Amino acid sequence: MFPEYIVLHTAAFTGKNCDRDMIDQWHKARNWSGIGYHYVILNDKHDLKTDGEIEIGRLTNKAGAHALGLNSRSLGICCIGHGDKFDFTLAQYKSLYGLIEQLMTEFSIPLDKVIGHRELNELAKKNIISSRYRTSKSCPGTKIDMDAIRNELSQSHQLVNDEKAETDLQTKLAMNNAIATLQKYRAHFPNAQDELDEFIHHPEIISMTR
Repeated sequence: MFPEYIVLHTAAFTGKNCDRDMIDQWHKARNWSGIGYHYVILNDKHDLKTDGEIEIGRLTNKAGAHALGLNSRSLGICCIGHGDKFDFTLAQYKSLYGLIEQLMTEFSIPLDKVIGHRELNELAKKNIISSRYRTSKSCPGTKIDMDAIRNELSQSHQLVNDEKAETDLQTKLAMNNAIATLQKYRAHFPNAQDELDEFIHHPEIISMTR
């Protein structure tokens, strides 16, 4: 499976100690092969585990069982809690943003394909999936603002791009300075002239200095 979407869910559970193993039991009780989500992010109601801890569900090369009509094309992330009653914790959001950014980079998933489960209805309207896969669920919950999540991801992504651009510029300046120094003192190593020219004109070096 090569995922095109990331779909966010809530566990819709207000009790304590909900985690990957509990959800795995729920899904096996439905005669599924196991947990349908690829990742689970814990909240602050677990006695033994940490708020914001990320647990692995299905492997990312396996189709999930979390979003009918999109299972074979998406990764499912479930945040423990009940999104209709409570917002995610700050620790959950921190882990969620980091995980989504990682998955977007790894699988080249664009920001507009980071969606909440309820937004499958928008895909049905656009005929991206069949209308029979429309859902009445509010998942990941009425307390969860998907536009705000995408906006935060967008700002974070822009910051990463700006930092990369700055790093690339510093690298380019350093390389040009290094080559200028070698050119300045090339008379000191007459037996390495050909090697120096080969180095300076190597495609990888050229790409780093222009």
